[in-house]
Amino acid sequence: MLRALLKNTAGIASVEFALLSGFLIAVTLAALELGYGYMQYNQVQQAARTGARLAAVSDPVASDMHNMTGLGSASAGDPMPAYTRICSGAAQTCSGGSYDGNAMNALIFGPDNDGTCAATAKARRGLCDVNADIERKHVTVTYEGSGLGIAGNPAKLTPLITVKVSDLNFDFMVVDAFLPKSFTKIPDIEVSVMAEDLRTRS
Repeated sequence: MLRALLKNTAGIASVEFALLSGFLIAVTLAALELGYGYMQYNQVQQAARTGARLAAVSDPVASDMHNMTGLGSASAGDPMPAYTRICSGAAQTCSGGSYDGNAMNALIFGPDNDGTCAATAKARRGLCDVNADIERKHVTVTYEGSGLGIAGNPAKLTPLITVKVSDLNFDFMVVDAFLPKSFTKIPDIEVSVMAEDLRTRS
């Protein structure tokens, strides 16, 4: 009877499928999670690019740059002396200068500064219109002298502008159930551009 049982191959396909199905499901879910995660990373990267391009033609978040002349250590017409302003949306401060919340909001919500995050025309897009998870606390804007500006009253500022988006998490479908959020952080993304038409209200 035992010999007959060992020779019986009925249902072997079902057993093989049961053994392999778990592995196949895991591989499929992993591929979906990787694709979804890449899409989210790419979306945040595109938002940072949008914010950087917008910062290049908008009022500076460091509002003291409106009155910056560089004449303390240079003569009119000389290259603008080195300067750096790091403006944190989380702390709502700028190192070495004053913080303009409206200018930061214009980067977050777009040129219309409508206070909403939604798909909109390209010309009206801000960071959160590209990725609705981005808030002011996730954004840091740095203005750094590039050596191209000219001291004077008013000065002609041409800073290198860097927009950094940080402290966002991936929103996984399955992984989030097993890992804490600290393990699924999106890497910080920085995009730098040269100021093109920096408004100074002067």
